[in-house]
Amino acid sequence: MRIRRIKVRNFAGIDEAEVLFPDTGITIIVGDNEVGKTSMIEAVDMILTYLDTSSAGAVKGVMTVGTDVGPEVEVDIAAGPYEFTYRKRWLRNKETILTISAPRPEQLAGREAHDRVRQMLDEAVDMELWNALRLDQGKGLSRTSFDIAALGHALDAAAGGDVAGDREDVLFDRIEDEYQEYWNKGDKARGDFKAASSELEVAGERADAAIRHVEELEGATEEVRKLDASAAGLEEIHSDAGTTVVELSEQVEAVTRIQRVVDTSRGDLERADLVLENARQERARRDELVSAVSDARADVAKRSDDLSNKEPARQVTIAKQEDARKTLEEARDTANAARLSHDLASQDSAYARQLIEIEQLTERRDRIVTAQELLASADEVLETIVIDTDLLDEIEDAHLNLAAAKSAAQRSQPTATIKALEAVQISIDGKSTTLDAGEDVGASVSGRSTIRIGEVAEVTIVAGDDDDVLAAAAVAQTTYDELCTRAGVTDFTDARKQTDARVRADRDRTDARKVIKQDLRDLTFEELAGKIERLTKRTADYTTGRLADSSLPSDHDAAQEIERSTGEAATKAEKALQTADSRAKVIGEELKAHDVENASLTAHVQIAQSTLESTGAALAEARSARSDDALTEAEVKATKLVDKAQTATLEAEEKLRVADPETVGALLSNAKAVLDRSRADLEKNVDRRKELRIELAIQTELGPARHVDEAASALVEAEGRFDRLESRANAARLLHEVFSRHRDAARQRYNQPFRDRIERLGRIVYGPTFEVYLDQNLSISRRTLNGTTLNYDQLSTGAREQLGLLARLAVATLVSEDGGAPVIFDDALGWSDPGRLERMGAAISTAADESQIIILTCVPDRYAAVGKATTVTLG
Repeated sequence: MRIRRIKVRNFAGIDEAEVLFPDTGITIIVGDNEVGKTSMIEAVDMILTYLDTSSAGAVKGVMTVGTDVGPEVEVDIAAGPYEFTYRKRWLRNKETILTISAPRPEQLAGREAHDRVRQMLDEAVDMELWNALRLDQGKGLSRTSFDIAALGHALDAAAGGDVAGDREDVLFDRIEDEYQEYWNKGDKARGDFKAASSELEVAGERADAAIRHVEELEGATEEVRKLDASAAGLEEIHSDAGTTVVELSEQVEAVTRIQRVVDTSRGDLERADLVLENARQERARRDELVSAVSDARADVAKRSDDLSNKEPARQVTIAKQEDARKTLEEARDTANAARLSHDLASQDSAYARQLIEIEQLTERRDRIVTAQELLASADEVLETIVIDTDLLDEIEDAHLNLAAAKSAAQRSQPTATIKALEAVQISIDGKSTTLDAGEDVGASVSGRSTIRIGEVAEVTIVAGDDDDVLAAAAVAQTTYDELCTRAGVTDFTDARKQTDARVRADRDRTDARKVIKQDLRDLTFEELAGKIERLTKRTADYTTGRLADSSLPSDHDAAQEIERSTGEAATKAEKALQTADSRAKVIGEELKAHDVENASLTAHVQIAQSTLESTGAALAEARSARSDDALTEAEVKATKLVDKAQTATLEAEEKLRVADPETVGALLSNAKAVLDRSRADLEKNVDRRKELRIELAIQTELGPARHVDEAASALVEAEGRFDRLESRANAARLLHEVFSRHRDAARQRYNQPFRDRIERLGRIVYGPTFEVYLDQNLSISRRTLNGTTLNYDQLSTGAREQLGLLARLAVATLVSEDGGAPVIFDDALGWSDPGRLERMGAAISTAADESQIIILTCVPDRYAAVGKATTVTLG
């Protein structure tokens, strides 16, 4: 089987992609993750598997999210004698189309096409081989069985074709069928043999169960006796636990009374502490008032001295401020005058610039008017001229053809030459002309021609017959006349003149449009004219409204010079103003600081005086309410009360500690738990004795001894049936083992070609010491390298993946003569180092001479060493 083309549309997020594949060689499909590399191969699986009517999850899963179009796949495949193109679309506008080109053309659609493809593949392709030759990254690490029919036939042929023939296969199939009547793989019983074994097992279990049942009844009787004996003990434990709970409850009550005494003592102590704290706080507040009065008196004296010392400096600053104010006014007047002069100069300069702009705009307008006139004239010429260069070329060709035709006609016709001996008027075929003495004129004769010479003579000349030449001349004349008429010209000369006039008009129109565009720029003609008018009015208004005594500058340069000089003067005056203003502000800030300080000092004097008055009044009021001695006496009494409360509290707490409330509480809790547990155990004892007595009564009525006899009889019958089937099953197994042993020995001989092919490719990668060993399923079981042999499972991840790839390449080359199937690697060799990758590339290239290899990867550098490859980029 060979895949020659895959095309998908609206498939798993791919809008459209198509890849072509050669029958042999390597195709590397490169693309980032999720661009659809793997989807291209999945598309082949899907088109071969699912009907277009399928709504399976795999089909729905490839529909592009956010679209309403069905996924579509088209493939070109060669399989055995068949070559066909197969297309399917699912979910929307469902369709299946099959076109077979070999061995004979066929066209099918729908379910019929699907079934025909399955028929061709079943006939020509080993689908087990198709699946075995696929290797995905991380999925080729376990041992793969290559016990595949297609490979088996290829190896049989390579070994000489004398083993594992069709007759042996049929015989082994019959032995296998007989073996499978009794055994599963692993020699586990099945079918009737398994049923007989299960029946024997069930009969034995029933016999054992009947015997156990009798033994259980005897055990239940013994258990009832034991429960009767333990009931009295449980009742005694329950009674003792109740007594303990009562005693401990009384102890807990006594501890509670002691706790209440402790709580009362602690409350008395807290109240005494509060009284003492209040007395101490009142004493502290009295001391604070005495200290505050003393501090306020000292503060008033200090603040008054500070205020007196700061006044002289403040008066000096007031004088400096007056001087700075006068200097600032003078600088402000100077700056205003300079600014007015500069403003006038700027306005005069702007006026001069506007005059220049009016002149420039007027020139642009005049050029536009001239260009518009030229454009109108060119348009008028173009409207009257029909001919163009193409029609001129046709007329020129017709003119040349006519001249050639006339020349040929003249050569075939007689020519008459009339020479005037004196001035005379002649007429040739009705066309008159005058000849001076010595002039001559020629005339070609076509058919019959009449020449009249003045009033003297008339000559008739008859030409001979040359119809073809004359007809050609007539056609040429007609064509020429029709072209001249269509062009609106009299002849070729007129046509040339009119064409030249048209070219000149085209050039004039282009030049005029260029001038108009350049001079209008981003304006219309009306906007340009309006701008000239506005500027003209603005300059006239300025000269009329200018109030300055000085005259206008002579030109724009003079205006700019005056603007520059007045600007410098204004800048200088402004800087002087800023200096004076800064000095005035500094002195103002200095005076403000003096005023703020003076106000602050005055306020502080007032505050200090007020504080002295308020603290003195508060102290006097407090002493009138309670004297200093009374406060001291109250503090002493409160201290004695606290000492007494502390002694009482300590005594009560000691009594509580001795009573140990936590221990008493824990004992009571445990005693209650013991009481509850003993009650539950006693109830369970009673319930269990009732259950056992009822069960014993029921089972005794059913007759357990009779059940034992019935189970023993059934066991004997099951044993007989099992023995008969066991002998047949053992015979089938023995035959299967013997035949399998000889068949495996024969197969061992023909697995050598497969092993040789793997080692041939592997030695490219690992060197000459590389060897592999295969098991009965043609899986690689061991590898030898440099004299060291390791089991497959002991190899590194990279080595196992490399062996999986080499084995698939070997299979592909062995079965290629019968068509085989493509080898497909999806981002494999991810665990291989650079050295191995380079040699693996050579091995893959070697296998590509005989097979079709498709590599999917998002890391193209991994396969840089693969020669003979065609790279296709997706995304």
